[in-house]
Amino acid sequence: MLGCHRSLPRDLALREAVAAKRYAAGGKPASAGLWFYQRPDVVSHTFEGERRTVVLTSVDPWRWTGVVPRHGELHAGVQILPEAWQVIRALRAWVVVRNGSEREVLDVVGTAERRRPRWLDFTADLSHWGGHEVTLEFHAVLTGLPPANRHTNVVAWGPVRLSAPMAQSARPNVLFILVDTLRFDHLTAYGYRRDTSPEIARTLARPGAVVESAYAQAPWTLPSVVSFLTSREPGEVLGDDFAAYSIPPGVPALAEEMAKQGYETGGFFGNRLLHAGNGFARGFDTFFSPTPEMTVDDNQPDAAQVTARVLPWLEAHRHQPFFLYVHYIDPHDPYDNPEIVDNRSPFEATSCPTCVPGRWIQGVYAGKIPLADPQRDTEHLKALYDSEIHYADRFIGRLIDSLPPEVRRNTLIVLTADHGEELHEHGGWKHGFTLYEEQIHVPLIFRWDGHIPAGSRLRGTVRLLDLAPTLLRAVGGKPAPSWEGVDLLPALRREAPLPRLAAFARHMMIGPLRTAAVLDGRKLILFNPRTPYTPKNELEAYLWTQDLHRLRRAELYDLSRDAGERSDLAAASQGEIARLQPAIHRQLGRELPGLRVVAAGFPAGARVQGMLTLDRPPARWDSSFLA
Repeated sequence: MLGCHRSLPRDLALREAVAAKRYAAGGKPASAGLWFYQRPDVVSHTFEGERRTVVLTSVDPWRWTGVVPRHGELHAGVQILPEAWQVIRALRAWVVVRNGSEREVLDVVGTAERRRPRWLDFTADLSHWGGHEVTLEFHAVLTGLPPANRHTNVVAWGPVRLSAPMAQSARPNVLFILVDTLRFDHLTAYGYRRDTSPEIARTLARPGAVVESAYAQAPWTLPSVVSFLTSREPGEVLGDDFAAYSIPPGVPALAEEMAKQGYETGGFFGNRLLHAGNGFARGFDTFFSPTPEMTVDDNQPDAAQVTARVLPWLEAHRHQPFFLYVHYIDPHDPYDNPEIVDNRSPFEATSCPTCVPGRWIQGVYAGKIPLADPQRDTEHLKALYDSEIHYADRFIGRLIDSLPPEVRRNTLIVLTADHGEELHEHGGWKHGFTLYEEQIHVPLIFRWDGHIPAGSRLRGTVRLLDLAPTLLRAVGGKPAPSWEGVDLLPALRREAPLPRLAAFARHMMIGPLRTAAVLDGRKLILFNPRTPYTPKNELEAYLWTQDLHRLRRAELYDLSRDAGERSDLAAASQGEIARLQPAIHRQLGRELPGLRVVAAGFPAGARVQGMLTLDRPPARWDSSFLA
């Protein structure tokens, strides 16, 4: 038992202790705290797309001596430097617990081999040792390590934590779940005819709040995610070259602000577009994005693979304030997952051998693969898309259920999507080019037990750029001055009405400008068909021709009566257009540099002529929404 003559540590946070130089090295092992055979290093270590801040040691065992807290739990992760796998054949690690003559080997870390050099993560229950002074010895053996390199720092430990459940904090943990390409109207919680998402309904919608009208600020991933992580309209943050879209240096992002609040931050991105090179790793202590080698033939990590990476992180950090962002790539195309067998979705009563496979949807989108039976094939592709939702839903339920009840009670959980998916409702497929409901109206569900009424529904227009200030306010932080969103918590708690703000969206993709504004159940879409535009390749030419045939310069919809946007009211509702147009023009005035000239208020058929004199030649000019 612990003697009263000395003070011993009661927790272990390896990275933080080594960074603060709270350890001993060399000579006789320390009688308390951390000891290493030789000095360790703290480095940023990336392996198989996952970056962790780790402590590098030699293969010599290192030790920690202290008191195990009541209900103590040890988590450890270990790997070696990537270049070491050129000579190392296998890594095996284990932990020994010593207390006097008692000794227990925690042989649960396992073995990694060169053919599958994975991170080794494990969690061990040390409650048996609660209240006792112990020494934890951390061992690693590298098969094939040359003797001359025995004392080289090559073993990467991280995270390593000994912790215990804390009393409930006044500040919540935050779990942000993003499901790529998820339509709101294909979810169980939004009344869909198929039960695609029973786990989201069980773990989020019933004990939480469903936002009925939430809008992404762009219909594809890069600008949309930049927007809600920086609480800015994407056109204000990004340039015109969509291939270079990133979170620019100096623009405050959500994870950075959470880290400033003292939160441990983890970001797991299943979409390869969102990588460290374009700024998405900023603010995350642990960050994962698939490498090119992991995404051959468009095989990006599915929900099972992403969840398998997230759960060890969550186990390691659930007893401290955390911000966790999980980005599932399902149900982004291709529509294919283990639930789909022989091109048949679980939602289909019979198989259809001649139907278009879900892996061919890119060819359908590009006009290369015609549908032999358009009605049948469309319904088949919808069923495959729905099975993608169902597959992701299973692992979202597993993720939320992994939180112990006391941790879940103190966790604010939000689920949303970066955009939706067109399934031929307006003559096209996939996403990125139009601003109809199927592409920008996204699901948004909050759960925070005891703070947000269970089973509630929030009506009114909400923007995804409102998420960052909402989450930061929830943890007691102050939104960055550049953030444009509003705090939704008062409305979610039913303490105040939802602010009445228009949701603006812009396509942010190749081709002439198209924008939209949504307010009070009305939606105005503007398109630039008269702007000179020359497609660069065959795909762009096909998509541009398709858009010229299906999009009009101005479209107006009453979403409360026409959710499918089938009845365009623009021709007979010039007054309504005049009411919504300023929201679009004001935003474009902030996004597009230079002088804007707007002609408005003229009756239909009027001819307008004018002259503008400048004191120097303009660098360029653009026509916008010419009638």
